[in-house]
Amino acid sequence: MPTKNTLTPISVLFLKWYYLEAPASVVRGYFAYATAIAEIVPFVFLLRTLLLPWKNIADRTRMRGIDLGRIVEKLSLGLLACGVGFVVRLLTIVMGLFLQILLVTLLIAYLVIWITFPVLLIMGIGFIFQAL
Repeated sequence: MPTKNTLTPISVLFLKWYYLEAPASVVRGYFAYATAIAEIVPFVFLLRTLLLPWKNIADRTRMRGIDLGRIVEKLSLGLLACGVGFVVRLLTIVMGLFLQILLVTLLIAYLVIWITFPVLLIMGIGFIFQAL
């Protein structure tokens, strides 16, 4: 009884790899980098603590009586610590969002170039032969 040849042509294997497996691998790599950036820049935590003092710097000493100089000192320290915390956290959030947007942009550009390259190559070769 003759056996049926189940070998797949090399062109079909190449097209499967080129249009399915390689882009899927690139997308998996993108998600790995996006996850790493999200772990380095914890967006939810930074948003929750946006208005808290930087490094929890606060004057916890008890005040006895009313001392206007001490009140102004505590208020200025609190405002400065909250201001520094706000600026540092906001800049970290902006930097993290910029990195995520840059990563998505690079992914889309790479996939568009990867998928359209064979067509552009054939068109370029045709143009060269036409010019000769």
